[in-house]
Amino acid sequence: MFRRERIELPRGPTLEAARREGQGPVWVYLHGLGCAGSLDWPPVAKAPALAGRASLWVDLPGFGLTARPPDFESDLDVLGRLLAGALVREPLPVALVGHSMGGTLALRVAEELVALGHPPHALFLAEPNLRAEDATGSAMAAAMRREDFVAGWEAWCSGSSSEAYRASLRQSDPVTFHQSASSLVRVGRGLLPRFAALGVARKGYVLGGRSDAATRETARLVAEAGIRVVTVAESGHGFSEEDPEGLGRALAELLTGA
Repeated sequence: MFRRERIELPRGPTLEAARREGQGPVWVYLHGLGCAGSLDWPPVAKAPALAGRASLWVDLPGFGLTARPPDFESDLDVLGRLLAGALVREPLPVALVGHSMGGTLALRVAEELVALGHPPHALFLAEPNLRAEDATGSAMAAAMRREDFVAGWEAWCSGSSSEAYRASLRQSDPVTFHQSASSLVRVGRGLLPRFAALGVARKGYVLGGRSDAATRETARLVAEAGIRVVTVAESGHGFSEEDPEGLGRALAELLTGA
């Protein structure tokens, strides 16, 4: 059972979040572009492989249950710094789990935590943007003028082939989506060497067995850099929709080294 709470970012917005008590470390879940922790993480947290483990989901500004502050510009570097400032207050060690954009953000949070002298217990990334080639939908959105993108928001939402993702998109703020996509394209390139060099003891990459060739190439390069890659065979990019238990098993496997 999750208990709702709010997380005040230092000199930043307040995030809607929820916590499940349990054995540490605390799994801190950061969601992808147009997604929401409130929708994506609970099905994964229910996986038998994660039974009894503490976890925390957040909805980033402008996504899910967190409204977009009118004066806040969504930028992954800024969010990474603000989230790290909040997570250093956690009483238990944190295991950062990031999916897609959230994976790129999780890497930035981990870098900030290391710089603060509070490295995370673990950093597990599920198909993040680490290379320019990883940008697909984000690159399409970022290439559009913001005004045009916002005007075509309903068509953008309707164009998704996933019913679950369409529902998640409609909870998102279109201005925030465009800001986040533009930031993701800028930040989410050239990160693979930084991921490999980061001073975190437990690092891993989760690949969907049905994902595209560009993503499989990123996974190959991650493995070549000495980071463990675990594949969720029955999933593509949408882990929480397609195989949440499989993602739970993959995360537990990375944590235990089994």
